[in-house]
Amino acid sequence: MLIKLLDFLNWAFMYYIFGYAITFFVSTLFAVTYLFERKEQERHDNDYYIRNEKNFIPISVLVPAYNEEVTIADCILSLITLDYPEYEVVIIDDGSKDGTVDHLIESFNLEQTARPVRKLLGTKPYHEIYTRNINGVMVTLVKKENGGKADALNMGVNISRYPYVVALDADSMLLKKDSLKKISMPIMEDERTVAVGGNINIANSVVIEDGEVVKTFLPKNFAVLMQMVEYARIFITTRVWFNQFNGNLIISGAFGLFRKDVVVSVGGYKSQSIGEDMLMVVDIHAFFRRNRKEYKISYVPDAICWSQVPEKWKDLATQRKRWHIGLMQSIFQHFYMFLNPTFGWIGMFSFVYYFFYETISCVIELVGLIMIITSFSLGLINVQFFATFLLVYVLFSSVISVSSILLSYYLLEDRYNLKRLLAYILLSLIEAVGYRQFSTIQRLIAMLGYKKYSKSWGRIERKSHLKS
Repeated sequence: MLIKLLDFLNWAFMYYIFGYAITFFVSTLFAVTYLFERKEQERHDNDYYIRNEKNFIPISVLVPAYNEEVTIADCILSLITLDYPEYEVVIIDDGSKDGTVDHLIESFNLEQTARPVRKLLGTKPYHEIYTRNINGVMVTLVKKENGGKADALNMGVNISRYPYVVALDADSMLLKKDSLKKISMPIMEDERTVAVGGNINIANSVVIEDGEVVKTFLPKNFAVLMQMVEYARIFITTRVWFNQFNGNLIISGAFGLFRKDVVVSVGGYKSQSIGEDMLMVVDIHAFFRRNRKEYKISYVPDAICWSQVPEKWKDLATQRKRWHIGLMQSIFQHFYMFLNPTFGWIGMFSFVYYFFYETISCVIELVGLIMIITSFSLGLINVQFFATFLLVYVLFSSVISVSSILLSYYLLEDRYNLKRLLAYILLSLIEAVGYRQFSTIQRLIAMLGYKKYSKSWGRIERKSHLKS
């Protein structure tokens, strides 16, 4: 009886992994097709918009900051030199205890001013406002009481002047010069678009000069290397596929564009949530589906934001725990969408995928791995079954990662030299063994210790990337 149960569970786990592999395989096929088509379309469509800059929507770029003295100047310098006709930069200092505010005032000669702030969303009180027009870009610094990233973003929405806001986070080092033009394109192409996500590249392997990336290199830090492979797979395949049926549940907190009135309509960013970025997107889906209004949430893979990632395994573990708690909060708060046909693709596919392959996958994968390895050790499964499992679990995942790296290389003009490209391909072959299990364990710990994690800012050690 026990042997039959183990056999059933082993096969069930095999089908689970096979389903995961098929999902990524299909997403890769869609990504290849979409990105090639987009490349061709851009040659015609983008020329029109670029020649007619009056078509671009005015944007407020929101930069929440907490103890960012080391990197904040790099970030703001890059933001005030973007290639975009009309935008402003709003920095929201969330009660920093270091020299973030003084450093900004000194670096950009900001002057204290008195200006009204609309109370569209509830926030912690603010104390001072500093402004300065720098080369046609209005830079505003708001000094407020600590309330967390969500509260800081809500303050940014309140003080912003324009109808669309771009939300960045503390790890966002800089935007590519044309990123605002790229990320705003879906809104100009379709007025139903209410939110757009951008692509995240890793800034730990770049050198910045005058707000631009002047040098890229192969990082020596193994944790960073693994994250580069992981990010390529996530941002080049899965999100591109989900974008085809308006099914994305996540817009990275590092770079996302939102229609301001929609943010206000859903109640703003939720301070009680760790994953305020994902919850915002799910809130928007719920709002429009409930009110039976047409809308689109889009994703632009060539709108690039360079963002720092953890270099220490301890910081990476903390980040992944927080991410998983944020995912759980977003999924369970809106679990009524799960397999609910009222919510279309969101309920019937997106929620199913995120529940089984993201939320509870850490439990299924670890238990499944332990069962299969134990069964093989005890001779309860044959070599053919074990080899098939390894082929699906390791090789298929590696092929998807390699495909993502190649897509990034050929289609997004993310040019590596041959040595670096081969290194990334090699790393993608070993990512499924070791790093994947590390991430799975952190997510499992997050599930078991759900109540231990607060809503405070997630902190990682950051470095300046200015050219020396």
